[in-house]
Amino acid sequence: MGNLFSNPTAPLEDRLNDLMTALTLEEMITLLSTSQSAIPRLGMEAYAIGGEAAHGIVDRKGGQTTVYPQPIGLSNTWNKALLHKVGSAIGDEARIFYYQQDHKTGLTLWAPTIDMERDPRWGRTEEAYGEDPYLTGQLSTELIKGMQGADPFYLKMVAAPKHFYGNNNEYGRGSISNSIDPRNRHEYYLKAFEPAFVEAKALSMMTAYNGVNGIPAMQLKEIEEVVRDTWQMDGFIVSDGGALSLNVEEYGYYDSLAKALADAFKKGIDCFVDDKQTVEDAAKEALANDWISAKDIRKAVSRILKVRFRLGHFDADPSKNPYAKLEKETMCSPERSRLALKVTEEALVLLKNDNKILPLDEEKLQKIAVIGPTATEVFRDWYTGYPPYAVSPLKAITSRCFRQAVTYTSGHDRIALKALDKQQYLAISEDGIVHADAKSITESAQFIQENWGWNANLLKSVSTNKYLTLPELANVLQTNKEEVFDWFVREKIGFYPNDEKASTYHLTSWKEEPLAVLDDQTISSGIKADTFEKVVIQSGIEQAVEQAKQSDVAIVCVGNHPMVNGRETEDRPGISLPEHQQQLIQAVYHANPKTIVVVIGSYPFALNWEQDHIPAILYSAHGSQELGTAISNVLFGDTSPSGKLSMTWYKNTDMLPDIFDYDIIKGKRTYMYADENILYPFGHGLHYGDIVYQNLEIDQSEIVENSKIKLKIKLINKGERTIKEVAQVYATIVDSQVKRPKKKLVAFEKVKLNPGESQTVSFPVMADQLQVYVVAEEAFCLEQGRCIFSVGSSSEAIYVTADPIPVIGRQLTERSLTKRTMAENYDDYERVIIDKGEHEQNCITNQSDGWICFKQVNFEVINQLQCRVTTDGGSGEMHFHLDRLDNDPVATAVIETGFPYQWLDQQVNIETSKGKHDIYLSFKGPISLLTVQLMKGEE
Repeated sequence: MGNLFSNPTAPLEDRLNDLMTALTLEEMITLLSTSQSAIPRLGMEAYAIGGEAAHGIVDRKGGQTTVYPQPIGLSNTWNKALLHKVGSAIGDEARIFYYQQDHKTGLTLWAPTIDMERDPRWGRTEEAYGEDPYLTGQLSTELIKGMQGADPFYLKMVAAPKHFYGNNNEYGRGSISNSIDPRNRHEYYLKAFEPAFVEAKALSMMTAYNGVNGIPAMQLKEIEEVVRDTWQMDGFIVSDGGALSLNVEEYGYYDSLAKALADAFKKGIDCFVDDKQTVEDAAKEALANDWISAKDIRKAVSRILKVRFRLGHFDADPSKNPYAKLEKETMCSPERSRLALKVTEEALVLLKNDNKILPLDEEKLQKIAVIGPTATEVFRDWYTGYPPYAVSPLKAITSRCFRQAVTYTSGHDRIALKALDKQQYLAISEDGIVHADAKSITESAQFIQENWGWNANLLKSVSTNKYLTLPELANVLQTNKEEVFDWFVREKIGFYPNDEKASTYHLTSWKEEPLAVLDDQTISSGIKADTFEKVVIQSGIEQAVEQAKQSDVAIVCVGNHPMVNGRETEDRPGISLPEHQQQLIQAVYHANPKTIVVVIGSYPFALNWEQDHIPAILYSAHGSQELGTAISNVLFGDTSPSGKLSMTWYKNTDMLPDIFDYDIIKGKRTYMYADENILYPFGHGLHYGDIVYQNLEIDQSEIVENSKIKLKIKLINKGERTIKEVAQVYATIVDSQVKRPKKKLVAFEKVKLNPGESQTVSFPVMADQLQVYVVAEEAFCLEQGRCIFSVGSSSEAIYVTADPIPVIGRQLTERSLTKRTMAENYDDYERVIIDKGEHEQNCITNQSDGWICFKQVNFEVINQLQCRVTTDGGSGEMHFHLDRLDNDPVATAVIETGFPYQWLDQQVNIETSKGKHDIYLSFKGPISLLTVQLMKGEE
């Protein structure tokens, strides 16, 4: 054979073919999981695919890496060039980490998260880039380009955008399917992923846990048809962690791992993030049963190895690889710290600034009260690495304001808990175990109660400064955790009032099991619920009020704990701040109206009272090692805030559909379709300048297919400070035959403006950005109509609007059903979902007296409508109405099958006047409809 595959000067395909020829089938099978085996006889070392890089490299063993803001914070920068730099820095540290790990892992990482955030209650909101596919696509593209590097052959690292696709709920994610119709699918969910592959050339991808339209994401046809065939992705695709097992154990899609693996192979999965032995055993069983072939395995392995070649894994001489020479000293270097500070500053969003209370002038302040539970912490989420240092807001403010008196209180209550049956207090013994054996409230019987909302409390011992936890094996309450950070958060304790005065409680564990005192006086979970009296020794709110009264300004830092409420596996019940934090803010404000609220959180909050009363509100995501420095720099005016919201912040959830409803058009989700209940609009963010928008110019008088439109706008900074402004261009299509977005982001640029400076900014917009997905043709098309371009500083703060420009496109005035038409290509619907139909095609399934409508359909006088239909074994009815749903049916069909899900062709005759009619198909019973076809009937 020779050693061609290790020769870096040979063509890639020749090297790949050489290696694949050398590998045996048994050896290939050992390369199907993320734990890729060594092949000693070929000189191939073991390598582990995977790892995290959401906002910096994550070394689970505790190795230090630079930590940037959470992705929701990165998205708030709206700065494409800056995201490229962050991506490049992450790629550099991935290379160094790879060398630190002796070349065994670190270059094939699962990031960025490109899931569309159409619902702010999603537990993983912190991980993605907002609610808009264009913004997400632009920012993630630059991040990926930076990560993978600019060399024409070698890759710095490999980015794996995730989670493909329709992944925006945590509860039930491993067992449920999300119904996503064609317009939502193509215009929204898929559109966000497209640039990652078409423009950034990402060479890996991770599928989601959830199903889409009845099929688990790891077995979706879109993996091959869209990602590989349409977008020409030339890398390897992995399932999500444990998804192969969940496919059988939770989703129940297949009854064996081998069948699940075989189907995933056929649909385009190359590598499985499951236990190595499990994957290999399933592959062997699938082979033995002829569910897959050696050719299938060879194809998957070759895709993986082709990418590994470009990482330099098999080079005998690494000198040609430009990334083999990275200096290890650049890990966590001062340059990286400066980048972390810059991106954190640009991620901060000034939500409100009445009377220009910000920036603060420390020379005019003598006493500053810093208050709140997030002021002393730089919390880590599950995808945060270990930074070399972390600057909290309090630390930064105290360091800066060394001439002022800076006071601090968390706002948490200091409490004691008395077991009423024992008439003794819970206290920490010398071995750290909690016993109900204290006769008085000593220091060991005192706890700080951190109330993070929705009855999720953490208790920290005053005497040990460690959190109470309920370990899996011991199952007795003890204090041994300095940080709340685990996949299972065993520190959560629920307080359920036992009386109207809320002084006695039943307590629950992190599993919602009742806590009780055992015979040995330890505390454990079980079926018995003991009663505990809570004694408030010191009120955190009262202490905060006293500090606020005595200060010139109060800075209240609130938000969420990223490991407690709203995280992976756990959606938020609502979007409000914890009630205790709301009470804290209100009490501090009433004590000192010069109150600044700093929200440090993983997601949007409903800050209604705060917006009405608090003079200034600043928002930051968690995560960055320079969090406090950036907040301090913005509060005191070293830099002007320039972040813009990448999500709509709603006043409440009253008008949000159910979190499992994925139709943003009908559900009026996101800035594109929501028309009320908005607290802060998409794109909102203030600065310390006075910006003027002037002279919008557009170089086209009409828009035609494949054309490029160039817009120009003049920005003037009339303020006295240097600012960065994000100019945002929105398009509105009027005269459309279908519901279109109220506004749609089509371009944006972040511009630095010195005091008094003016600058003309250019924006290219492509005509295809204005297309609509036409369900009747299953394709995008430029629709005839008019386009209105508007430019401003947010989706609502529009300063210049152009006159409508004609769009020379297709007229969508009618549709034909004379060809077999998929039922999912309806024009309107109610109470149906899209599900898996015959031959894994999408069908619609009735939920509760649902209906679908095809609009402006051409009819003959006498027509026969043929429907491909089934039921779950029960009886159902279809009614056919013309022009209005409340018109009497012109035909009815009773659907009965010989056995569950037997697909049948059902014909009905429809008589009407020749011409265009809307046709409604309404359903009763357990009906699923695959296709409809209209044929000329016989008299």
